[in-house]
Amino acid sequence: MGRKYETWRALSAEAPDQYASLAEILRENRQFTPLESLTYGDHGLTKVIAAVGDAIAKGKRIALYADYDVDGTMSCVSWIWYLQSIGYHNYTHYIPCRFKEGYGLNLQAIAHLIDDEKAELIITMDTGITANAEASYCKERGVEFVCTDHHVIQPEKMPDCLILNPKLHPDAIYQELCGAGITFVLLRKLAERFPPRDAAATWTDVLALVGMATICDVVPLNGVNHRLAKMGVAALGRSTRPVLKRLMEASRTVKGVDEKDVGFRLGPRINAVGRLEHADLVVKAFVDEDPEPLIAFMDECNEKRRKIQRGIVEEASIQAAAAGDAPVLFLGGDWHPGFVCIAASKIAEEFWRPVWLFQRKDGVCRGSARSIPGFDVTQAMGAAKTLFTKFGGHRAAGGFSFPEGREAEIRAAIMLHAEELKATRPELWVSRIDYDCTLDASLATLTLTDQLDAMKPFGHGFEEPRFKLEVDLSRVEFYNDKSTGEPRHTCVMIRGAAGASQKVMFFNDVHRELAGAKRAAFVVSANRDTYKGKASLVFMGHDFEVLA
Repeated sequence: MGRKYETWRALSAEAPDQYASLAEILRENRQFTPLESLTYGDHGLTKVIAAVGDAIAKGKRIALYADYDVDGTMSCVSWIWYLQSIGYHNYTHYIPCRFKEGYGLNLQAIAHLIDDEKAELIITMDTGITANAEASYCKERGVEFVCTDHHVIQPEKMPDCLILNPKLHPDAIYQELCGAGITFVLLRKLAERFPPRDAAATWTDVLALVGMATICDVVPLNGVNHRLAKMGVAALGRSTRPVLKRLMEASRTVKGVDEKDVGFRLGPRINAVGRLEHADLVVKAFVDEDPEPLIAFMDECNEKRRKIQRGIVEEASIQAAAAGDAPVLFLGGDWHPGFVCIAASKIAEEFWRPVWLFQRKDGVCRGSARSIPGFDVTQAMGAAKTLFTKFGGHRAAGGFSFPEGREAEIRAAIMLHAEELKATRPELWVSRIDYDCTLDASLATLTLTDQLDAMKPFGHGFEEPRFKLEVDLSRVEFYNDKSTGEPRHTCVMIRGAAGASQKVMFFNDVHRELAGAKRAAFVVSANRDTYKGKASLVFMGHDFEVLA
């Protein structure tokens, strides 16, 4: 139907002319039930609390082992800030190197923590649910091993240890917690025995980290995660931690911080460090409260990230186009392993197919998978589970590694899995954009953004509202790239409420076919833009169709 998506799907056939009716439609479309309070209960917590509490009471050496993304690093910092708040300092932390060690635990790192750091208790964060070999090694060495993770459980690789994983919770609404979310649950319970000296400040700071991780790890914003993200964003705005305040200043997110600031400004800068260098730099900056070197390095990494990412997307797009109508894209190259995940998301959206992108290096392939709605990439990898060295994740995303010699076999197994699914559910492969309803012109005012602000934060599983507009066009402008002088963005001036002129912006897209159009349909989201103290409504364009 549109230029980009084959199908536009209305989630509601109504076209409300009152804000109250519109808000009701938005809530119904998301089938969202607000959560008043977190009631995780004691599921999986009792033995874990006993083990960790015993270690603290006896002054044992605790090793914190966390993944290298925002979720893992913020989980690790949460632990450290909590331990500091109760005056406990006999701990160490470990963040694996993405390039030398890859995803998950490894025996060499565990041996280092036991032999060199004298760890008596090892706690994992955002990783470990497939670390059966590492858990067995700890048992042989007489070291307690506690796994806190949120990724999909693979029974044959499940470690023989104490496990706290929300996937084991009997209530589905708690099963989607991210790593920092389950860490928060654990720390709150532990605090009943070991309360922080300044509880209000401690939980504000930790909640800020949980909010960042929940948004950046793209877990579904159901009732539980939406509440954590909302409280986390609010906590980020009021925390007095110097490192948080400086990071927000450097990311230009000080005033009115929201989930977009976290997801598109703060998060990418933190992740860029771990994708290009070592994520331990992030943890040290948070713990030492010395963010200045990190901030400068973040900006440098972020610029490198953009350049590397563009290169991967360009090369992978060529391969994807050559794949014809294959139901999945299983693509490898000489690509930076830290950025294949971001590129995979872009390729999946552009070609509307599940995507596996990986680096081939020294006989080993490492990469990331990203999906389309309705296709479970982790389940698909399970179709070739004996061929992977390591894999894990959830429905929409996953990580993996395998010997290069297995590439053809794995591709064939995943391809067969996809073909079988496509035979029964071909509609999954038809590109689609959903919108909530048609927006009446009378509602296209700043008041609309007030209504939407009350529903925030938006994200995966609680998507930002989108609307269909059928409007007359008054003019079309193209904004040039400052460095090249070439057209880069499209600005469409439309006739909105009471004949007022409003903008529909397409960033990083040049749509020349709109220049001669008199009337068009758009799928848009609504934003408030403030310039020189004056606020205005701006629509962000997602797709369009020329009507006249």
